[in-house]
Amino acid sequence: MGPTTSRRKSAPSQLALAAVAVLACLYFGREVLIPCALAVLITFLLSSPVNWLERLKLGRVLSVVIVLTIAYAAGAALIWAGAEQFSAILEKLPEYQANIDRKLEKIRNPVGSSKLSRAVSNLEAIKTDLTPGGRGQKSRTETNGKTQPESNAAKTPVPVEVVKPQQGIAASLGLASASAARVGAAILAVAVLTLFMLLRRGELRDRIFRLFGRGRINIVTTAMDDAGHRVSRYLFTQVLMNTTFGVLLGVGLYFIGVPYSLFWGVLGGVLRFIPYVGTLIAVACPFVMAVAVFAGWKQPLLTLALWACVELTIMGVLEPWLYAARAGISSLAVLLSAAFWTMLWGPVGLVIATPLTVCVVVLGRHVPQLEFLYILFGDEPALAPEASYYQRLLAMNEDEARDVLDSNLKEKSLLEVYDAVMIPALSLMEQDRHDGALDEARQKFIYQTTREIIEDLGEEASAEKVNGGTSTPLSILCVPARDEADELAGLMLAQVLGQAGYAVQAIPAGFIKEMLATVTQEKPNILFISAVPPFALSHARSICRRAGQKAPDAKTVIGLWGSDADRNLLQQRLGPGCSDYVVRSLSAAIAQVRKLDPESGETDAVKAVEEVNTP
Repeated sequence: MGPTTSRRKSAPSQLALAAVAVLACLYFGREVLIPCALAVLITFLLSSPVNWLERLKLGRVLSVVIVLTIAYAAGAALIWAGAEQFSAILEKLPEYQANIDRKLEKIRNPVGSSKLSRAVSNLEAIKTDLTPGGRGQKSRTETNGKTQPESNAAKTPVPVEVVKPQQGIAASLGLASASAARVGAAILAVAVLTLFMLLRRGELRDRIFRLFGRGRINIVTTAMDDAGHRVSRYLFTQVLMNTTFGVLLGVGLYFIGVPYSLFWGVLGGVLRFIPYVGTLIAVACPFVMAVAVFAGWKQPLLTLALWACVELTIMGVLEPWLYAARAGISSLAVLLSAAFWTMLWGPVGLVIATPLTVCVVVLGRHVPQLEFLYILFGDEPALAPEASYYQRLLAMNEDEARDVLDSNLKEKSLLEVYDAVMIPALSLMEQDRHDGALDEARQKFIYQTTREIIEDLGEEASAEKVNGGTSTPLSILCVPARDEADELAGLMLAQVLGQAGYAVQAIPAGFIKEMLATVTQEKPNILFISAVPPFALSHARSICRRAGQKAPDAKTVIGLWGSDADRNLLQQRLGPGCSDYVVRSLSAAIAQVRKLDPESGETDAVKAVEEVNTP
């Protein structure tokens, strides 16, 4: 076994050990890493207003002090107002106790109609009478109307309760003071780190360049700019959305009549920073308050309806529209990151999970060694449309293959879908077929399904004409270079040319003699040779030379669909007589036909289309 083989086998184990080491550092160093992560996120959020003040010539130090003072003052004001409101709610709770008990009793013992209640009571009485030892039977202790003391009365067990000794006041205060001290220390650490990062962010950037950017300055610069831009915009958008949620919730609760609506609105906006769980807590608190305050169920149900309307509007309309261009991560990544960071860092990890994942995805986008992170968690499609369509055909799932095309047809024209999805998918299939990686059953399924889809799409788009449907006397014949894939591409070409108003016919793939006989019989003005890569050039050259002899007056156009080879190289390999007109897309084919049509005056437009379709 050579050294290269041993290194390859040891690479997975080294990667696993590195992953375990990173996880261990994140878990055991959370007391230090959590304040640092929070400080970084706050720095991202506040860097924009600091830069704005610096552009007003206020200086770095003064700008940072002003922004931090406003931010911390707003936070302290919210905390103080929240504490005051919460204390007032606790003082009012005894007044609502009777109402709460009455509703709980109704839930435990629902009261129906009087007839139903009497029926239930009668059934319970009958059940009691029939039960041994019930009131319908005399107790064995009753004799001659006198009740005798039961002999087992003395044997009735005495309940025993184990009471734990209560902790003293000093111990309770000690636990509370220790927790408060930890929270206070963490808040102070975040504040100091944020101040330092805002003041020294240029120096920190340079140190990161020196640490990671040696020889890779361009990659590190792009990654840092991208991460800062995405995280800053994501945090700003999140603040905007949560503030909107809190305002709408508070205003709605005010009109419903729920007490302390301002407090519930602010609390809802803050809690919504916690993914998934925060918004549920945000509605549970005012709902409980409405249940406690009001005698009926109208206001509590209105509270739930208000929350549902606000949350669905923000989550279903505003957030997809705003977050789509800001976070750059998929919904699956959000779920996985929330679970991962919560497991490592608890509730704080749940709050900062998405911004941290954004940074990880940005690294995967710009660092080749971490590209798998971008593929797994990025918001871009995992497969290109043509690969997704071909993969669904390989799985012999026609419905999902059509879904891929339908989703693309919502944004593109039929011509663009043919050029960008279906013809490249045929090219992928041809590559697998020539490599022997495609069995006969799947070949037949793909050919047949693609043919049916082309026919269905042609019928649906029959009313849409490329140039308004103007008919011309020009006759066009599409001849496949060799096999059925070339024939299917010719069907697409014939379809779009027919919608453009041309008289066009596509002949099926078959024996060369039969195809050449059709060419001789039809005598077209334009002869199109349809060829799908990767092994298309030699077949196209062969059929072009032989068909040219059968129709010498026809102008021959060769369609090497999706080929990325240089045009001059293609013309050299095709040779004289077959290299005058070469196109690589259906749109370029239409432009070439218009150029060859003597009744079409669109020469300048044709040149523009050819330039677009020519690498």
